[in-house]
Amino acid sequence: MILFFIKRVELYLFILMLCSFHLGRAQQKLAAAIQIPAFPETTVGELFRLLKEQQDVLFSFNGNILQTDSVIHTKAFKGNLYDYLDRILGKEYSFKELGRHIIIQYTPQRMSVEFEVKTPNKNKVVIAGYIKNIRTNNPISNASIFDRSALLSTLTDQNGYFELDVKKKSNLIAVNVSKEAFRDTSVMVIFPIEAQIGDKKKREYGYFEGYEEDHGLYRSFWGRVFLSPAQKIQSMNLGGMFLYSPYQISMTPGLSTHGFIQSQIVNKFSINIIGGSTAGVKGIELGGVFNINQYDMQGLQMGGVFNAVGGSVRGVQLAGVGNRVFGEMKGLQMAGVFNGVGGNVSGVQIAGVGNHVSGEVKGLQVAGVFNKADTVRGVQIAGVVNLANEAPGTTQLASILNNSESTVGSQLAGIANKAKKVRGVQLAGIVNIADSSDYPIGLLNFIKNGEQSLSVAVNEDSYLGLQFRSGGRVLYSILSINRALDGNRPDKYAFEAGLGAVLIHRTKFSLRTEIATRNYLTEKFKSLDNHQSSLRVIPAFKLSERMSIFVAPSLNYAERDENSIYGGSTLWKAWRRDRTRNTFYGGGMAGLMLKL
Repeated sequence: MILFFIKRVELYLFILMLCSFHLGRAQQKLAAAIQIPAFPETTVGELFRLLKEQQDVLFSFNGNILQTDSVIHTKAFKGNLYDYLDRILGKEYSFKELGRHIIIQYTPQRMSVEFEVKTPNKNKVVIAGYIKNIRTNNPISNASIFDRSALLSTLTDQNGYFELDVKKKSNLIAVNVSKEAFRDTSVMVIFPIEAQIGDKKKREYGYFEGYEEDHGLYRSFWGRVFLSPAQKIQSMNLGGMFLYSPYQISMTPGLSTHGFIQSQIVNKFSINIIGGSTAGVKGIELGGVFNINQYDMQGLQMGGVFNAVGGSVRGVQLAGVGNRVFGEMKGLQMAGVFNGVGGNVSGVQIAGVGNHVSGEVKGLQVAGVFNKADTVRGVQIAGVVNLANEAPGTTQLASILNNSESTVGSQLAGIANKAKKVRGVQLAGIVNIADSSDYPIGLLNFIKNGEQSLSVAVNEDSYLGLQFRSGGRVLYSILSINRALDGNRPDKYAFEAGLGAVLIHRTKFSLRTEIATRNYLTEKFKSLDNHQSSLRVIPAFKLSERMSIFVAPSLNYAERDENSIYGGSTLWKAWRRDRTRNTFYGGGMAGLMLKL
């Protein structure tokens, strides 16, 4: 009996040494010796920056609970990092080290763990027990109980009771207990079966930086519909901690080879027959219907219907219907209907209907209907509309509308373009709108620092015309309606459209050149089968700040049917017009121009 007692004491001492060894290894940063001077007045954020520089650590915390701009007064300190953090933040915070990360959690509550080992057999045991609030002795429900090495997990019920089935491979395991707002607790379980303690390979684990920031996956449509409340609770309890596994296979998010803890596992290869929910992927993930990752996806992800990633994507993401990424996306994203990214995009987005990016796009967006992004640095191509708040150096192509609230490179649209500032070409079938655009091409151009003017002129064909010019400081468009001065002619009216450019702009003088096409109409506005093209040079002299006078020679080419238009003489007779055939001839116009 005494010998048995001595062996048992030796075993406990060995376990204590083993735990101390692992604790020392796990808290190399927190146990590091530091020396910090006194600060009569500073902020928590400044101290974190100082510790980051000195100790090469990164601090992760919930910014809604721990305010980095809080002013504090500190005395000089010499000791370890853990004690210093405990001194400046207080006993209500706990500290956990994962790699370079020091995770700061608000844990004002403490818990107690009571457990026993039930129904042991050759390969399996059941660990059962109760979790209680150490101060109130009330049971704690929905606490996470997990074995990190065996990838096993469960939650406590309303009475704080839990049962954890364990496939026993050794006589010692560590059971971890986590609950939001409670300090994490670990207990060592020794099975009442003699077995040699061997070198068990430690499972690799990690931490997702930025977990404490607002995490929208579980509040999104995807999280509400496809994830259970228990999985959400598990995620909150375990925070940003995750474990690695080479593979997993699941039928649904609740039926997986990793069981209940699957949402905290990062897999290298994952197959979801219908759908699955994991912490992330570093490799390949295939889903018959859907794939949901709580954090990041790196590699290849293919979903029959949709993919949802709570973190970032680096690689290729393919879905039959839609992809939703809450973080950043780098690589290729393709969906039959929709791609949505909450952060920035570097690469290519292709969607049958639309792409929506809350951040910046560096690359190419292609969609059958619309593209929308905060900032675009690349190319947007849409079947209907492109929308961007800012698009420096970007080309936007859409069949109907391009809209950028700030700088844009070039815009090409079938109907309209709208931007604050355009550094390239604006080409639209109907209208261009911008604060600044030197090269707009469209029927109507409303450019804030450009030109809008009305002119009245008489041309070589004895038409009195009203001309509207609109555009930028260089290119502008021309729309003109003309009425014949002679009432006894078949071509009573003429409509003219064209493009002009400002060559010289001085205080009292300007020189323009224009290309225009004229079509003729009868008195009943029936179109005649003829038209005329003109090249004009327009010198204009300012009579006042807004009024100018001009006389413009032109070279014209007329296509007409015989006797279909009036055959009067030209005002400029360098070349006479032949009214019986297509011909070149000289002409001109003179008039007054009013700047609007």
